[in-house]
Amino acid sequence: MDRMKAMEAFVGAVKQGGLGAAAQELGISRTIVTRHIQALEAELGVRLMNRTTRSLSLTEEGQRYFHFADEILTRVAEMDRAVSAEAGEARGEIAVLAPKWLHAQATRLLVEFAALHPQIRPRLILGGMAQTAYGFVDQGCEIALHTRQIPDSRIVARKLADIPYRLVASPGYVAQHGAPAAPSDLSEHRLLVQFNYHTWQFFRDRREERLQPVGALSADTFSVLRDAALQDMGLALVPEPLVRGDIAAGQLVEVLPDWTPLPQTLFVAIAPGGGLPVRVRLLMDFALDWFARNGL
Repeated sequence: MDRMKAMEAFVGAVKQGGLGAAAQELGISRTIVTRHIQALEAELGVRLMNRTTRSLSLTEEGQRYFHFADEILTRVAEMDRAVSAEAGEARGEIAVLAPKWLHAQATRLLVEFAALHPQIRPRLILGGMAQTAYGFVDQGCEIALHTRQIPDSRIVARKLADIPYRLVASPGYVAQHGAPAAPSDLSEHRLLVQFNYHTWQFFRDRREERLQPVGALSADTFSVLRDAALQDMGLALVPEPLVRGDIAAGQLVEVLPDWTPLPQTLFVAIAPGGGLPVRVRLLMDFALDWFARNGL
């Protein structure tokens, strides 16, 4: 039994004063109205109304249930209207998931977006990027800045930027342990590994070299690896924007500068399904424009 449809049939019959009038109001047949009410009575185990060919009257239980059902249906209709109105306007809260290392760019993006749309309230969640395509949806987010391939075609994703990576170490580590001359030398060094990236790939002059790094330290966020590298712990393969300032300040140095690490792609992704709220569409469009103007 569809409880809501049964309640609509019952309340409609009472308000319209008959089964036929209720059927006309709901756009269904009189037979279906009757079946809905009978199913509701069977579910509740009581008679709600006395019916004749010419009239109907409520039982005592029917009176009580009518007021309850009418209030429920009214509140559902009001909520439907409110949600639809909010979804169609540039307002409401929007939860955004982004990698921890991208916090500076994500913050600037959302600050500028909120200034343009003061009725939209961004909520930024950093880290916890799930492996599955639906991971950000499961975390209660409507939109994600995503760095992993999304094979599910139902997830709407747009490319924002290519993310260059750099292999870095502190000057102190290089002074003590030396610098590798080629990717094949990395196995002799202490490596700092993001454990979701199982393979390191480097390119030079159409040559490719790969290795499966064994981490002296591993973590689920690149920010930890950057901090460990700054403390002379080893070599870290990290997104270039995360360490750009450290390299410029001489706190980290690029290792194997003649070899190019495999870049990643940054996507903006939204949950599948119809009825896309205006706030989500606006933020997706804004993110595409923002990264086109500012880059990483």
